[in-house]
Amino acid sequence: MSAALELIQIVESAGGRFMVDGDRLGIVPREAALAVLNELRQHKAEIIGLLESASIPAGATAKWRKPFAKWLDSACVRDPRCSGGVGCLHVAFCEWAIAQDDVPCKRFTFECLLRESGLSIDEIAGVVLVSGLTFREDSEAVGFRPGAGGNSPSARK
Repeated sequence: MSAALELIQIVESAGGRFMVDGDRLGIVPREAALAVLNELRQHKAEIIGLLESASIPAGATAKWRKPFAKWLDSACVRDPRCSGGVGCLHVAFCEWAIAQDDVPCKRFTFECLLRESGLSIDEIAGVVLVSGLTFREDSEAVGFRPGAGGNSPSARK
């Protein structure tokens, strides 16, 4: 289902309707608008990411793709059962880039690189996480081997 259709259904289920006032789109009654606002708050990180990625000029992440891929392979583990803090991952990438005599990127660009790599970013309990990615050193510290069944004996080294 499209996001627009979902939004329309949320408004209608709250007993509201859309109205156009000049060049503005509104929702009446106010209570229906609050239902939409609550729904939008639940998806804040995703919405911000979509808005930011839509405003990035084509090729803005190009100069960081190769270093990012190298860092990702050396410093991280990809597995659907993992998640990592976007802020911590970004700082680690920037520190790695500086150690490589490279230029660090802004967090916005870093998040775009994560999305380009097929990873999703979500906000959970106020923490922005990337699903399916964690630091290699963290996974090794707990004996986690990607794809080996998490806490099963075969997953431990």
